[in-house]
Amino acid sequence: MSIIRHPELREYENVIACLIEVRGKSYYSPEYYDPQWLANNIELFAAFDENGVLEGVAGLSKGLFNDNQTTGCLLTIKNAFAGCGEARVLIEHFTEVLKKRNARSVKGQVVTVHPGVQRTVERLGWIPTGFLHGARHGKNSLVLYTANLSKKDTGTLYIHNDIAFLAGKMYDELGVKADIRKNGNPGKTRISRKHDAHNSVCYIHILECGNDKLTLEEQAIVALNLGDQSAISGYEALRSAGYRFCGFDPLGQYEHAIFYSGDEPAFIELTERAEALKREVDLV
Repeated sequence: MSIIRHPELREYENVIACLIEVRGKSYYSPEYYDPQWLANNIELFAAFDENGVLEGVAGLSKGLFNDNQTTGCLLTIKNAFAGCGEARVLIEHFTEVLKKRNARSVKGQVVTVHPGVQRTVERLGWIPTGFLHGARHGKNSLVLYTANLSKKDTGTLYIHNDIAFLAGKMYDELGVKADIRKNGNPGKTRISRKHDAHNSVCYIHILECGNDKLTLEEQAIVALNLGDQSAISGYEALRSAGYRFCGFDPLGQYEHAIFYSGDEPAFIELTERAEALKREVDLV
């Protein structure tokens, strides 16, 4: 039976060796290969066999657009232990840790070239809610997965009629009550941008949308705050600018609709459930 624990700092070199063995030296951003940066920024859970040999590692970080939301940011199992259920053991372990901390939800971003991980989290009850196209080196997409741990009510959300049905369906699946409004007013524009040079993509967070005309970034992932009544006009402004709707990022500090501009990467493989979501999203 595997022993799951936080690795000691002296063991971080073994963690990085595991990442390199399985993913190579350029899969993650450069800082992920720095032991001190990992220790300061990622909460790691490592699986060891009875002889103390590292079998795999999982990590939790703050969410992409949510300052206080926990997200699974890495999951790597050494080749010798692949297919032995270590991925599930690690995910179950950090999920239990989060439950004890009274976390509202747990999230994961699964690269579409890893359908096995998609199936694993779906068997654990996580549901696909959206996609981050081009989030991996401008080529691969990520499937956004969310599991509700304790949240019961999102409060009032302002969701455009185009996507209101999909939103209602998603919150029902998550077991969360959402008061969905289909009207609202523009506010004072508040937008933050962060460029990820490693993955050649710009992340844009729209907290509030005014009457400003939004411009189409060459390759960008946009999160629209659905908790602000300006979200209706924000949705219309994004679609008018040419952004494509890609689903939702729910149950965090903010409730988001996700949009994308750029060439849509080829999907290698999706589970049946994720593929069904993609068909629904593409019809919007």
